[in-house]
Amino acid sequence: MRQPDSSAAGTTPASRLLRALHHELQVTWRMVADNLPGAVVPPLVIALAVCLRDDLPLSRILWHEAEIVILSFCYIYVFDSSNQARSGDEDRLNKPYRPIPAGLLTPLGAWRRFWCVMPLYTLLGWRLGVVEWVLLFQAGVILMNMVCTPRLYLWCKTPFNMAAGVAQLAVSWQVVSPLDGTAWRWFLTIGATYPLAIIFEDLRDVEGDRAVGRRTPALVLGAWPVRVWFAVLMGIFPVLGHLLLFAPTGAPFWRIVLVDSLYAAMCWATGARALLFRHAAADRITYQMFITGCYPTVLISGLILWS
Repeated sequence: MRQPDSSAAGTTPASRLLRALHHELQVTWRMVADNLPGAVVPPLVIALAVCLRDDLPLSRILWHEAEIVILSFCYIYVFDSSNQARSGDEDRLNKPYRPIPAGLLTPLGAWRRFWCVMPLYTLLGWRLGVVEWVLLFQAGVILMNMVCTPRLYLWCKTPFNMAAGVAQLAVSWQVVSPLDGTAWRWFLTIGATYPLAIIFEDLRDVEGDRAVGRRTPALVLGAWPVRVWFAVLMGIFPVLGHLLLFAPTGAPFWRIVLVDSLYAAMCWATGARALLFRHAAADRITYQMFITGCYPTVLISGLILWS
């Protein structure tokens, strides 16, 4: 009896589909892995805080959290696909594991994925009642990743991050409940302050930025002024958090002291690390402490104060 050709068996429609899915999963993971925690964790935290404040049942909480995960994935996918479509040369120096320098994707392929996900993201935003914030973010992504040139990057990045931060948090709240005065106070405070510290991430990418002619604070001002600026902000943020966010909630005194202490410890440790450990690998860890530590901590405070 004739044995089946193993090479032919490997080219069946099912096997081709599996290979295509595996390839797409590889591309997607390498594309979004760096920014995924910062894109998903804060919205999940703020949505959970609003759910608990409104005393929603567990089934509704899980449903809203699932909606947030899908929205957050679209949020980071449209940003990273368009950003990396333009930054292949830079990523070869700074992040060679990303799909374009790794040879898994071409810039044209990244743009195709971007334009495929954009309308799906818009439709999802419309379906969940947050389309205005989705459109704000999409407009910012187009301006940042398609219009802003490397020499204008210095002036584009912070305003974009302010708009993106407000849009991200507003989506997280509005999926669960209409925006109120508390929401606006938290979003505008966080949106106006946190992007001022995000310039620290440019310390990780100096060589790649220099190679493509991108003007960043780290290249224009130097590394030390950026470190000092970041450390000063880390020192100030807990004070602003207490005055503008925590104290106005009217929560019991012990809860306010608890969130003040947690937030101050996280921010001050991050600021001290920025000054004490001054090399690229350490800067990556410091920046992740800021994005996945300080930022979620201020949002987790809502869980403690509102519940």
